[in-house]
Amino acid sequence: MRSTWLLFTFTVITTLSMSQATHYPVVTSGETPLYPSLARQARIQGDVQLRVTTDGSRPVSVTIDSGQPMLAKAALDNVKTWAFLKHEPTSFESHFSYELNEGCDSATPENGRVVLELPTRVSITAPRWAFDCDPNWGLDLSEPLRVFLTACELDGLNVPCDRVTVILSSGSLVVTPERFRESADKQGFVVPKELRSAKKFNVTFKINGSEFTSVNDGGFLKGKWRIGIDHKPFKEQTPVYNVPEKINCVGFIEFDWGEPGVIAMTPCNEPK
Repeated sequence: MRSTWLLFTFTVITTLSMSQATHYPVVTSGETPLYPSLARQARIQGDVQLRVTTDGSRPVSVTIDSGQPMLAKAALDNVKTWAFLKHEPTSFESHFSYELNEGCDSATPENGRVVLELPTRVSITAPRWAFDCDPNWGLDLSEPLRVFLTACELDGLNVPCDRVTVILSSGSLVVTPERFRESADKQGFVVPKELRSAKKFNVTFKINGSEFTSVNDGGFLKGKWRIGIDHKPFKEQTPVYNVPEKINCVGFIEFDWGEPGVIAMTPCNEPK
């Protein structure tokens, strides 16, 4: 349920100068302007310019003069909820500004800040998503440190992860990690202590005779992984492969945390 200016969770600072009250209609109510969730997740920010025409009590026409489409629609939808004190029908410009905090230590409240200079200006500031600021956001970092295998796939079909062989290595160190299975949704392997400070690590997965080795940054040896092997003609549609014609087998790891869609792909060895 959308909230109004009489009851909402955003921090709102309202300012209305005498000159504004003299030359523009007075806004008496409306829904709280929010930062569009998808735009925030995609890090979209910017300004929106609207042209508002009233009938003396409510907006009868709101058009977009400029602005990113996702932000512009949110601004337009918000203005349509406004109600005014009775006035002579008029037309005016309204400017919406959407901004994301660049730093992760900002004092902006978690649910954002809205500054209203009605009806001509609205400024909406939102915090960045937690995963933009903290590389370990959403991870289970309790001891023992574990990698959770959320899915294991072969040619687009799920296979039991406990049938997949896992080998870790860094330099001359080669380790077959301890496996765990608490439930179908909570299984994987324990990260060996010897590898926790490695700047780079290799992981080899073997599934039904096929195998691949992926070289990764040491910071990725944690969290949730989706792994798989796919043979031409490729059945796995995510990720979309762009591999040379001669490659007939691809292995992948999708890291299900941090930046969305982080995927490591490498050619794999086919069964002999």
